[in-house]
Amino acid sequence: ARGRSARAHAPRAMLGEYLTALLVAVLGYVYPVYLCFKALEKHRRKPEALRSWCVYWLVLAVYTVLVQICDRFVFWLPMYCEAKVAFVTYLWHPRTQGAIYIYETFVSPFLAKHEGEIDRRIEETRSSVGDVAARHVGAASDFVKAKFAALLAALPQAVPNKGGSSGYVPRNATEAAAMAYTRAPPKRE
Repeated sequence: ARGRSARAHAPRAMLGEYLTALLVAVLGYVYPVYLCFKALEKHRRKPEALRSWCVYWLVLAVYTVLVQICDRFVFWLPMYCEAKVAFVTYLWHPRTQGAIYIYETFVSPFLAKHEGEIDRRIEETRSSVGDVAARHVGAASDFVKAKFAALLAALPQAVPNKGGSSGYVPRNATEAAAMAYTRAPPKRE
């Protein structure tokens, strides 16, 4: 038993991480996407009928953020994986309509209370990100221009032969060697 890894002593979840991720993807995203599609097609002229799906996706977004944090700290709880699967099903299931309850009880009051502060911070972030992006785009543009100019300056330039022949005279020994190397070998008769 001493030779076993620490993972062998860890409590095992009934579903496991991979199966849980698959079930959450199917039950929390894929199936609700299909139900949302059907609702969109059926209620084209009644946007109020789609409110529950907007609420679902908003609550699911909050869930997705929170689960990223919770997974780091409470993964060891018994039945945690199963609770995640049950929770996403609870959110959309027609009998429970859990997303509407969570939205009206927690999400909407929180967002309404902090809406002004959230809008202000979003605008601050938007403007600062725009400034940083403009600086980096300008720096990248200057870098590319400088490298392109250096590349053009490094290219050999042909100088016409003063003797009037159609050949070119190399400017230095490096160009002369390169021209000699690239010439076709003379034909033997």
